[in-house]
Amino acid sequence: MLVQMNRHIATLIVAALIVSAAGCGESLNSSFVYSEQTESLMREAQKGFPAEGEVKALLGARQLIDERFGDPQSLKAWSKLPVDFGGVTGRVVETPDSSIAIKELILEFDTDVVVEEGTPLSIQFVTGSAAKGAGGPTVVEIESWSAEKGKASLSAAMSPEAAPVAGDVVVLDGGGVLQHGRGLYMRHCSHCHGTSGDGNGPTAQYLVPRPRDYRQGVFKFTSTNDQAKISRDDLHRVLKNGIPGTYMPSFVPMLNEDDKHAVVEYVRFLAMRGEFEKKIGVELSPDFSKAAVTARIEGGESTDEIVESLREFLAEDMADSLEFVSDDLASAWTTADTEDAVIIPDISRVPDTPESRRLGRELYLSKGINCADCHGIAGKGDGPQTTIFEKNPVTQQLYDTPGLHDVWDNVNQPRNLTRGIYRGGRRPIDLFRRIHAGIKGSRMPSFKIVPHEQIWHIVNYVLSIPFEVEPGHAPVVNASAEATPQASL
Repeated sequence: MLVQMNRHIATLIVAALIVSAAGCGESLNSSFVYSEQTESLMREAQKGFPAEGEVKALLGARQLIDERFGDPQSLKAWSKLPVDFGGVTGRVVETPDSSIAIKELILEFDTDVVVEEGTPLSIQFVTGSAAKGAGGPTVVEIESWSAEKGKASLSAAMSPEAAPVAGDVVVLDGGGVLQHGRGLYMRHCSHCHGTSGDGNGPTAQYLVPRPRDYRQGVFKFTSTNDQAKISRDDLHRVLKNGIPGTYMPSFVPMLNEDDKHAVVEYVRFLAMRGEFEKKIGVELSPDFSKAAVTARIEGGESTDEIVESLREFLAEDMADSLEFVSDDLASAWTTADTEDAVIIPDISRVPDTPESRRLGRELYLSKGINCADCHGIAGKGDGPQTTIFEKNPVTQQLYDTPGLHDVWDNVNQPRNLTRGIYRGGRRPIDLFRRIHAGIKGSRMPSFKIVPHEQIWHIVNYVLSIPFEVEPGHAPVVNASAEATPQASL
């Protein structure tokens, strides 16, 4: 076991770190699936063009995804992603004699490490000649390690052609967090959420609501503003508390803090893989989906002309598109963990008084906010919006079933507020954030322009609804927050 004394100081910068990851049971032979959008592309757009003579291969959508994320048995850590893949970053201190095969290296690392005897370790070269091999970066096993001298004795000699030099960057025990997270995910999560995070595990068909499909990078219950991704803290909270009213349980009895951290990082990795795939599809679909190709042929273009235009796009334009896509992806997920992304009310919760609840009910029923349109006058989740037939925003066709649909095309019944079960958490601050930011991926909109004092009045009213004799009347029991400090969020 490699123990990192300051795990979060180390920054993994490896471009393509191979991680041998094993789950349990039948999961050993699992594989990622491609989205319907990827499958809808013409064959060449999916699989690219092989190398011909001195002309380099042009990668299609599948290869572009696999090159950056790998498969469940050989995950790849793409340094562009803000994911804690695991491992300790270091560098070569002394240049070895490169005239002969290399068996020892003197290394220093950014964090203090303690290696338990008998623990298998490896180092991967991130920069220098050893990082540019035909098969990717060189990974070598360490036979023995002297922390005092910083000396690594290698189990196999390195050739002089791949000789590292002083300053070359290496990663020790790379990918440990991702590997651990993958194993835990396959054991505890994949049966509902699926190997790819597509929400289509073997038990998913029996569950209502359906398990979350991570591939759009959208999570419903967050503490972040309406434009931000889910934060690590939000995912930790879901693992800790589960989601009330669903089959998502609390994992407190099964996972320690390191386990939860590893699962969170792996879930984020799956979400980023899915979102990257979606963005690549957006780049290719307008001109090179099967439907687009059919339309182009009907418009007079030949198949050869379309294939040649794809070849030109992959050769000349795809690199810039990938740069934009990857920068946007990394920025969005990094921003979610900043203080600016978290919703913090500009005033503390207003006292939970009958007057506050009355004001909250007036706002609940008002034309400007109109919560009753979905949740119903009595808060039973039976508002008039639940009876309409919505349009699918992608196909522009009416859904077959009435009601409100989320971005995963599932029918979402607005919350029955009379039950007092709130999937995003029942703390007053949780309800404040649901109203302020809305619920991502659902029809619950953001009311961020509503003054925070008014949002608190609505929170006080909503929390009182389960105790009302009838809508708008005094509760059976005193549900005020007098027993707890009003300033508490």
